Amino acid sequence: MTWRTATGVAATTLAGVLVLSACTGDGTDTSASPSASAEPVTISVATVGDIGIEPLAEQYMADNPNVTIAVEQQSYADLHDGLQSALVAGTGAPTIAVLDEAYMPTFVGQSDGFVNLLDLGAAEYESTVLPWAWAEATNANGSGTIGLPASVSGLALCYRRDLLEDAGLTGDRDALSTLMGDSWEGFISVGEQYTGETGTAFVDSTTSLLNPLLMQAGVSYYDTDNALAMDGVEAPFGTAVAAASAGISANVAQWTDEWTAGLYDGTFATVLCPSWMLAYVEQNAPEDFSGQWDVMDIPGEGGNWAANFYTMPAQSDEATTAAAYEFLQWLMEDEQQLARFQSVGALPATPALYVDEGIQAFSNPFFNNAPVGSIFTKTAEDLTGSIYYAQKNINVRTAVELVLADVAVGNTSADDAWSEAVDAAETADAS
Repeated sequence: MTWRTATGVAATTLAGVLVLSACTGDGTDTSASPSASAEPVTISVATVGDIGIEPLAEQYMADNPNVTIAVEQQSYADLHDGLQSALVAGTGAPTIAVLDEAYMPTFVGQSDGFVNLLDLGAAEYESTVLPWAWAEATNANGSGTIGLPASVSGLALCYRRDLLEDAGLTGDRDALSTLMGDSWEGFISVGEQYTGETGTAFVDSTTSLLNPLLMQAGVSYYDTDNALAMDGVEAPFGTAVAAASAGISANVAQWTDEWTAGLYDGTFATVLCPSWMLAYVEQNAPEDFSGQWDVMDIPGEGGNWAANFYTMPAQSDEATTAAAYEFLQWLMEDEQQLARFQSVGALPATPALYVDEGIQAFSNPFFNNAPVGSIFTKTAEDLTGSIYYAQKNINVRTAVELVLADVAVGNTSADDAWSEAVDAAETADAS
């Protein structure tokens, strides 16, 4: 099986034909899914780009002639900002909005504007999806859930195999993992060896390390009472500071032109990569670049960068809400989850599917035939901590990462970094 490219930063396309079962994992025939009502109903679905919903909607409508599903692809900002405006106005929201996890804290904090999916029976999914993904859409006391995890991405380490070998290090993914000792300290040590040998950066930016470190530790910047809670952040931050002060970073902001050029010109040798980033790296590569990038398991215990959630703003009538939820139930069935993985690389949030051959046998020739299916499912499943995100989380995160960036460029000493990070977090929390 091979992984090919698709248009869009957050879309990864799979080539090859996956033979999907006509039944779900429990043997239920899903060839037809009659809707809850025989009355005509129209369901609007807002997505960020192509997430593999449209062909499934066509199939669903063919099986349910009374249901019309209108899928609208929007930009990232338009969907989330537009939904926020619609919640304030009390009108104008789609029936279903597929939201990115970065916005979930904000919208969970406005749960009155959404259908509580627990009222519709969504509790059945709590034991089947990844626990951390379920938690991101659920309020602190567990009484309300605004979204079903539609997909996750996992998180791996993409690295320039050729550059590491030229520096006298190993390019073999298993040997490299052994060299690092599956630890961030080992990652930093290998980075120091690489930079010492080549005089060039090992990683694109050390600020990209902090959030995965926090996720692995199961901590964020707030407690469940929405009070700033920095104590648990100190140890992961210290590891990130160690990387920043080791002189192994190119200090290049991701998604800039400089960063895109750096993927191929040797500016840096590694980058933390979710599954959807692989398409971007391949799309923008010069000719004859295949096989120079490779993929390995992320140091530490698991990781993820960008999950998506099916949510239902509470602005539809009862019949439309019932029909829309029935459509979501159908999308959550095994066959449809595997179909989305086939079409756009949307890694299911249901770990029971990770043993499917269509996922486990998945490799990518551009990335030196890396077994990306098994790598990304492992990192997604290994991530056990459920992190609480308050509404101001993104503000505090940005402030703390700016301090880390100052360490990397020498504007802040490693000794002063933590106190400055706490001050920056308190200022961001108060704003």
